[in-house]
Amino acid sequence: MGKYETGLVSIVMPTYKRSEKLTRAIDSVLAQTYKSIELLLVNDNEPDDEFTVDLKQRVAKYQGDPRFNLIIQKKHINGAVARNVAIKQAKGEYIAFLDDDDWWEKEKIERQVTMLQKLPPEWGGVSCKYRFFDLDGKVIGATKKYRDGYIYKDVLFLLSDVATGTLCLRHEALDEVGYFDENLLRHQDLQLLVNFTFKYKLKEVDEYLHCCDVSDTQNRPDGEKLIQHKKRFFKSINPILNQMSKSDVKCAYALHKYEVGYVFLKSGERKKGFRYCLAIFSSPKAFYYGCKKTVTKIASVLKR
Repeated sequence: MGKYETGLVSIVMPTYKRSEKLTRAIDSVLAQTYKSIELLLVNDNEPDDEFTVDLKQRVAKYQGDPRFNLIIQKKHINGAVARNVAIKQAKGEYIAFLDDDDWWEKEKIERQVTMLQKLPPEWGGVSCKYRFFDLDGKVIGATKKYRDGYIYKDVLFLLSDVATGTLCLRHEALDEVGYFDENLLRHQDLQLLVNFTFKYKLKEVDEYLHCCDVSDTQNRPDGEKLIQHKKRFFKSINPILNQMSKSDVKCAYALHKYEVGYVFLKSGERKKGFRYCLAIFSSPKAFYYGCKKTVTKIASVLKR
């Protein structure tokens, strides 16, 4: 193999402030049926604040497990930096990610490594389907199978439901593509996925192996902040935009404006919401995809 430990999966888990759900995430990693793993838990708080003190108390019981590694950063910067710190220290042939409030089914890594080992090198990684859970642990939604391959356009058009926590990537492929853009406070997951799936194919394991907790809404940006986040995101992926057709780039911008409009509408800012939603009429592709996604979302709500 190369410079990494063959078969080892390095799991990157940043944690910031909300440590009350952390042990659920850690336990789901350490309970994996696939045993060749290392967990890199990155403290993304200030090293001496109350959140770090609480974190150390909560994870003290794991310190005797050789698979568990706690990384204390010198200072808090952002989630992209925290993940990159762990990636650079990871020893595994494969890299997986998990947020501190989500969790995995116990066969997640085993299913993914088994598939990835059978695929040729142009397949840089695999993902899986996932379910959404509310505060009471009730399933309130689930993703559907998406198209495999070089799916950067699907990711950019917000058509593929690929969460960072579903990924299991070849470490050397990730090294080649590059890590999370540390200048981004949001959309660094989209940035990584667009860059990665432009260069490498991504395959989805057709099973629900990732569990996503969507009960925490306190850190979600409002419409104005989201506009700024998206501007930085598009700047970050500009090298790829330059290789796309003008119609595809126009479609991407229109669909992201449509998403901003939806956020404004949800917050009661109707005038701004409708103005941004109207952007999908600027691109036939965006209009088609936007309508299709809206109908799908309405149908899923009616089924609950």
